[in-house]
Amino acid sequence: MKWTEWKPFPEPDKIRSIAAPNGPGVYELKSKVTGEYVLVGISVGVRRRMKSLMPPPYGVGRRNNFMKRQYVLDNYQDIIYRTVSTADRVEAEDIERSLLYSGKYIYNT
Repeated sequence: MKWTEWKPFPEPDKIRSIAAPNGPGVYELKSKVTGEYVLVGISVGVRRRMKSLMPPPYGVGRRNNFMKRQYVLDNYQDIIYRTVSTADRVEAEDIERSLLYSGKYIYNT
């Protein structure tokens, strides 16, 4: 498993061009100020899933996660992210599960 380097989270109007895998994988967000981990998540299309982390009109998707989306919008300047590509969803779930067990995230997926 090889994570990307930590990258600054894009501005709201640039979220649609976020650098993330189009295929299956895991993403992780962290505060660059406090070092606190914000959230971890998986998807069969990581790039699309990460674009849903911003509320409308910036993001995409219809998931009911207002508080998480608002947190990302309010704090995007202080958030960094990284991703890892996986062979399939099962591998991504295994990675996510091991990370979630740490209990270090403000939000779950």
